[in-house]
Amino acid sequence: MATIQVILHGIPGGTVHDTDNYPVILQFNEGLSYEDAVWVIPSYPGNIPGDYVSEIRVMQGPLKVMVDGPDGFQSGPHDATWVRGGYPRGKLCAFLQVNNTTRKTSGVTVDTYEGSIIVEELVPPGTPA
Repeated sequence: MATIQVILHGIPGGTVHDTDNYPVILQFNEGLSYEDAVWVIPSYPGNIPGDYVSEIRVMQGPLKVMVDGPDGFQSGPHDATWVRGGYPRGKLCAFLQVNNTTRKTSGVTVDTYEGSIIVEELVPPGTPA
């Protein structure tokens, strides 16, 4: 079971929730618009519009994150210690695993392009192309 802190854009502090071993889900509709997508977070009262989430911080883990879309699209579950909206620049969000000892970050990014949901490995900042 994960305990998470959900931080919405412009609202300091956020709220704390237990996931009860259920994944957090980013769910896209037919148009694949992030503004029309919703975050489904166990124990959160209702769904959150996709672009409202600034961060989801894992206070106690593990946290699993899924991406669902139209036509049966699914990706995950992805392990995460931190979910960031708008990260890295140009992407919709990222599901990150941060190693507190080595300070290395890994994970996946989520974006949409020409009618497709793209989930790909995170390229850490400073990595040569």
